[in-house]
Amino acid sequence: MSARIYRFAAIVLAVLIGGLTTSSTAFAIEKYQFMKATENRVWRLNKENGEISVCTLQGERLICTTSNAAATPPPRSYAEIKAAEQAAKAQAMTRREKREEKEMQMMDRIFAFFREMVAMSKDQETAK
Repeated sequence: MSARIYRFAAIVLAVLIGGLTTSSTAFAIEKYQFMKATENRVWRLNKENGEISVCTLQGERLICTTSNAAATPPPRSYAEIKAAEQAAKAQAMTRREKREEKEMQMMDRIFAFFREMVAMSKDQETAK
């Protein structure tokens, strides 16, 4: 009689464990959204808190690595980032304009030198 009770308890335990596994799988499917990234990797999105994980398939196990910083917004707002980009572009433009101005001044000096050389050679030809 006691063996029969143990057998019954083992069957009940097996049913409970099987039921828990199925319900936990259903919970995981509702909680996460998966997207294929590469042949052996997927992105896992936690629908409850927005956390993104990179998961790798190793054998029959799915190994996931989370990044807490991935869901953290940047320290600056989008407007501040765009303003910084515009300021950097404006600085680059003024540097380029200054460099071009220096190059033009150098070219003017070279042309002035050649004009003087031509004028000197004309003066020497007229002096003969």
